[in-house]
Amino acid sequence: MLKPHLPHMKAAIEIAEKHHTPFGAALAMGDQLFVAAANQTGQLHDPTAHAEVMAIRKLGDQIKKTDLSGYTLYTTCEPCPMCMSAAIWAKIDTVFYGCDIPMISKYMGQIQMRAGTLAKSGFVETHVKGEIMVNECEELLKKYS
Repeated sequence: MLKPHLPHMKAAIEIAEKHHTPFGAALAMGDQLFVAAANQTGQLHDPTAHAEVMAIRKLGDQIKKTDLSGYTLYTTCEPCPMCMSAAIWAKIDTVFYGCDIPMISKYMGQIQMRAGTLAKSGFVETHVKGEIMVNECEELLKKYS
């Protein structure tokens, strides 16, 4: 059974809060946190600057690799198809998220494709588990949507 390291999810929540967005992400290996990033679509005028993509870019730049095998992605909200695809391309082992797409959809528009469904179509095995600290993550949606 997959078990999240809750301090890493808290890091994703904290970076989202700091940037006044419901979307935060963190990448870790085991109990070591490597990077955290928030959604920056508005600031960068870039619709691809989602928290998960920003964290993947940040870690890739930091370690000078595109293969993130062995890393775990923590994100406040279920990754959209673009972000989940980026996680698959990066070969991230596990994705833990807070709010799922049906819950996010109560606050804003979403592409209705679930991360777990997309993961099953990937060329590498990526484990996906949701509802991690969901109440704290939904508070971000209520506050910043």
